[in-house]
Amino acid sequence: MARGKRLPQGPSDLSRLVAHLRGTHYRLSVSCLEFLLAAPKLALPSITSLRLTLAARNDHFGARHFLKEQLPRIRFANPDLDIQVRKMNKRPEDEWRPELQVSFRDGETQTLNLYGKLSSAIVRELMDSVASSSWERWKSEAARTGVPLVPGAEKEPPANDLVSGDKPEPVLSFDEWRQQSRKARRKRPESVKGAAAQKKPQDAKAPPQEPLTEAQILANAEKAAQDAEVRKEAKKEARRAKLDAPRLAQEEAEQRVALELLSKPRTGAAAVLP
Repeated sequence: MARGKRLPQGPSDLSRLVAHLRGTHYRLSVSCLEFLLAAPKLALPSITSLRLTLAARNDHFGARHFLKEQLPRIRFANPDLDIQVRKMNKRPEDEWRPELQVSFRDGETQTLNLYGKLSSAIVRELMDSVASSSWERWKSEAARTGVPLVPGAEKEPPANDLVSGDKPEPVLSFDEWRQQSRKARRKRPESVKGAAAQKKPQDAKAPPQEPLTEAQILANAEKAAQDAEVRKEAKKEARRAKLDAPRLAQEEAEQRVALELLSKPRTGAAAVLP
């Protein structure tokens, strides 16, 4: 009777893979939780709602980093806070700025301009507008210990990298820009036009061209006909060479075989025959 195969000892490959995935998921969960619980706690007790308006892509990089990195911490610290995010499509020629509208419990509203600001700067401006006692204590503690006021601020790029030097700051919000007519939206600001005009060299106006004579017109027509004939002949030659390529390749191969045969030493009857 044939003996059966012995089962491998130890955990299987599948069980080790599942254990690895579970461990990775656990580590990611712990790191996310540590980030959400990192000091300071972004509590906003005097605020009822936040409304963030920004470009969906290719612009408003500081506001987009704030949405990705800091807004989850604000949601974690304020579970009952009404948070609205408007990610709008924006073309390079559209001129409107990202904003954060803050509504307080006493009925007042405040709009923060986020253009050219880093994620940490947006958090500081928002927390300073609330001016809670816990935030003031944390500012004193951070100044005393030398830790970053907002987690992740040490990894952010310089603020100058978020703003193009030749691009002026937009003066309109998205709602104000959308209320304009299409013609006004497509019209470029005067400052941008001036910068573009400075970049282009101021060439003198070309003198008006004199009308061509009959002889010049005939000469131009004859030259155009000759150029067309040359292009036609060139196309014929290229087509002929393409058709002759297989035949020429075969002849070249036959010549190589004949040369190889001639180069080999003759033996037997072939050596006697002339």
